[in-house]
Parts: sequence; C-alpha cells; structure tokens
Amino acid sequence: MLLKGTSPFVNIIRSNCYRSSLTRFSRSVYSRLYQNYLVLPDGSTIRIRYNEPRRLIKLPVDIASLSEKDQKSRLLRRSASQKEKIETSIDTSYDPLAYINQYATTSTSKKTT
Repeated sequence: MLLKGTSPFVNIIRSNCYRSSLTRFSRSVYSRLYQNYLVLPDGSTIRIRYNEPRRLIKLPVDIASLSEKDQKSRLLRRSASQKEKIETSIDTSYDPLAYINQYATTSTSKKTT
C-alpha cells in the first residue's frame, strides 16, 4: 500500500562500502591531512595535521637569540666540511713469470674424431 503512493523515479542513495567503488565523491579538491610532529625551536614537539606525509617538521631557530658559543657551533655545522683527499699509488711492476704455474696446460688432451 505504501509503495503505490511513491513515485517510481525516486533515487535511493545507499551509504555503504560499495558506493565509492561505483561512483566518485563530488568534491572539487580531494585533500587528506597526515599526522606529523612539529618541532619547535626550543625542542618541544606538537602533533599537527599537515597536507604532506612527513614525520618531522622542524621550525627554524633564530640564531640572533642564541649565545655566541651556540651561534658559532651552528654556523660551523652549516658550512661544508672539507673531505680529505686520498692519494693512491698504482704499482706497475707486473711480472708474468711469477704466475706461469697457473697458466700451465696439460699435455694430454682429448682428440675429437
């Protein structure tokens, strides 16, 4: 009896797990926020939601507010370290007669007929 009063053109929207596989959501921007840790300049951490999946986000430290000792240590860490050059010498004195016993062939060989 109740079905006779309803229109046959009524859309029934079902909100279950199969809806997303059949249709797409009507959004202009598909955004997702990831949980990350924000490290403040004093070393404390705060859990935030950020649009890129990173583990840690560090805020910059104001160098002017640090002591001179800390300023120098930070500036030394920023500068590029000089790599030590390793010099290699190539020994060109090769004596093939020292390895002649490894190249010796056997006197008996099979003949193929």
